[in-house]
Amino acid sequence: MRKTEPGMSPFWDYIGMKEQLIEEGYAELRIDLTPDLHQRRGSVHGGVLASLIDGAVGSAVRSTLLEDQASTTVELKVNYYHPAKGNYLIAKAKLSHRGRTLAVGQSEVFNSDGKIVAMGTATYMILS
Repeated sequence: MRKTEPGMSPFWDYIGMKEQLIEEGYAELRIDLTPDLHQRRGSVHGGVLASLIDGAVGSAVRSTLLEDQASTTVELKVNYYHPAKGNYLIAKAKLSHRGRTLAVGQSEVFNSDGKIVAMGTATYMILS
């Protein structure tokens, strides 16, 4: 299972998203928070949280793919619990279903104090 390295995903590089851990059906991603990622009220923009959830579930899916397979998001749902603030965010994702053509996973996002700030689910289509 190949980690996403700098240069492989320009968007990930742009917002600073990095894979910390990948295991079969599980992934952890981290993003260090900068002022560029905040909305006008001072907390992290919801789109950053959604991207982190999508990326974490996508990494968990990728950990199960064969060499000739790829995947793409077909559905994403996010629940925002608290404004995201702190030095960084960590998303922890695990798969709840891995079929032949679809995979479904959940991710929780924690701030640098260990407080959960959001959770989400994503469905991915497996492409051959």
